[in-house]
Amino acid sequence: MIVPFTAGGPTDLIGRLVAQQMSEAWKMPVLVDNRGGAGGTIGVEIAIKASADGHTLLFGSTSTFAVNPALFPKLGLSMASGLQLVGFVAYAPQVMVVRGTLAVESVPDLVALARRQPGKLTFASAGVGTTVHLAGELLKHAASIDVLHVPFKGGGQAITSLLTGEVDILFNNPGALMPHIKSGKLKVLAIAGPQRTKAMPQIPTFAEVGLPQVESGSAFGIAVPARTPATPRQRISAVLEAMVQIPAYVEQLGAFGTDALFMGEEAAQAYVRRESAKWKDVIKAAKVTVD
Repeated sequence: MIVPFTAGGPTDLIGRLVAQQMSEAWKMPVLVDNRGGAGGTIGVEIAIKASADGHTLLFGSTSTFAVNPALFPKLGLSMASGLQLVGFVAYAPQVMVVRGTLAVESVPDLVALARRQPGKLTFASAGVGTTVHLAGELLKHAASIDVLHVPFKGGGQAITSLLTGEVDILFNNPGALMPHIKSGKLKVLAIAGPQRTKAMPQIPTFAEVGLPQVESGSAFGIAVPARTPATPRQRISAVLEAMVQIPAYVEQLGAFGTDALFMGEEAAQAYVRRESAKWKDVIKAAKVTVD
């Protein structure tokens, strides 16, 4: 199982849970191979060129399948002909947090502050073109506010910058933020998902505070080389569908602030088409480019 990111991030952690469940279901090892770099594109290219025999899987996220093709047009062309989605098995809505010392308690408070001080507030990201960057751009557009983007080299640095007060705002998957939220060092203002999350049921969605356009999250799942026959794809899909009913898997995902959610081939492809169109528009409107 190729994971196109380094070890320790949300895609890697969830991918390892999925690999463990597959290993137990098939009574054979499923090995995780981290191939990080170039925004996740290196691992994708390796998967595209792999043997289409059902023994090489690519475990990726919304960033992998929907955002990167818009950021890297050449990659998008090769992914369209080189990969076949099998299904998604988890979903994590992003949350928006602010540093604990920022004098706001809600999204309307934040929007009002940003309008009083245009260009003064800052939002961190794990790098230009990442989903956490694009979520911030989506907020800027939806709320008509001027907030400065500060990119870092990874999610860990972005979180640290928020904890030290270097920046004011961050979008991220909830798993990495939970300890800091519980300690009070960070304040959660809203969930960027279609409904409230089980991990933080008291936190409203952006739709509930008047900004329904701000919806950003990560679905996690598997693709295979495009020439992989239907039989092994169906075998993989069956394991994914059964997995989301396993209490231990659901509980482990919950610790990351992530929900178990199955989408088969057709549903996964439809989801990626919708997300691709949305993020392509955001990338164009915000004039986001990567080297």
